[in-house]
Amino acid sequence: MSSVNQRDRVFLKLFLRTTPSELGEEELAYFREHPDQIDEVTAPVNIHKLFLWAGALLGAFFVALSKLLVHSEVLIQHLVVREYVIDIVFESGVALIGAAVTAFILGIMLDKQQENAAHWRSEIRRRLGQPTEPRYDGN
Repeated sequence: MSSVNQRDRVFLKLFLRTTPSELGEEELAYFREHPDQIDEVTAPVNIHKLFLWAGALLGAFFVALSKLLVHSEVLIQHLVVREYVIDIVFESGVALIGAAVTAFILGIMLDKQQENAAHWRSEIRRRLGQPTEPRYDGN
């Protein structure tokens, strides 16, 4: 079996497990052969709250702008074009707000996942008899 297929199968099995105590001998054997892969159990992803707030505020601005366009007779005279522009601006604002809220919630869930991933890596190392903290040689 190719190394890539074996890696994919092991990581899929890890994804389907709920606790590190459920690690099977196949997963442990893989990590004995490839100890550098233990840190790949998950990769940290940072979501910058500044961009989330900027997206939410820009979305709120678009929603407010759409409401101003509804009551403004000066900007767009043609009724069909006016309604189209108002709908696009409003929906863009709502989408930005929704995206920011979703990203914020996913960030919270990702933080929890990272805590769980650290626990998994520690358990894998413990069961392999390796130090719980990886040793770095400075390279």
